[in-house]
Amino acid sequence: VYMLALVDAAAKKGESVPVTKDIMKVRKFYEMIKNDQLEVTQQYQDLINGQASVDMTDVGRAAEISSLMGMESTVLPGFFRFLAKKRRFNGLSMIADFYMEELYKEQNIVPVRVTSAQSLTDEQRESIKNKMKKITGAADIKLVTSVNADLLGGFKIEYNFLDADNIRGPQEALDYSLKTVLQKAAVGQGVLLDELQDAVDTGR
Repeated sequence: VYMLALVDAAAKKGESVPVTKDIMKVRKFYEMIKNDQLEVTQQYQDLINGQASVDMTDVGRAAEISSLMGMESTVLPGFFRFLAKKRRFNGLSMIADFYMEELYKEQNIVPVRVTSAQSLTDEQRESIKNKMKKITGAADIKLVTSVNADLLGGFKIEYNFLDADNIRGPQEALDYSLKTVLQKAAVGQGVLLDELQDAVDTGR
């Protein structure tokens, strides 16, 4: 209900894009809090727990937290105040998660993570995106790439994430890495992978 109210307010104000950016800030903020990577962690906890000031109202605390996060839209600070008045501000993190999940579903965007032995070329990136559009039926692909030389060659594709926005918990994968090819060959021939790699490296 609260997430739908936020979506509706953003649309009416014409701030869907800045609100989405702010929601991403909120999620990043909470992630940093969770990992204790933020200098304002204690300040935030004091605000949430009502220990910052005995005279500060819930709405005042919401305004302080909004300032800490640095909002771009006018809608989200107002939404913070709305949650505070309803005594639902502690649910902000969950609302932000649900907002992003629904956004991906509505726009039919599928996140895909590709780990390759070498940096992908623009042509390779487009080829993978087109391939994954066909596999997933997505309108667009959010491609996240990284390099891992341990793959020896080729690449590994992961998708269907439990947490689409943070690219976590892949449920499906396509492995085209040389390392996997060698592993399968080693198992098939009864040869240890390390011995096979050594043979490839030395030319023996």
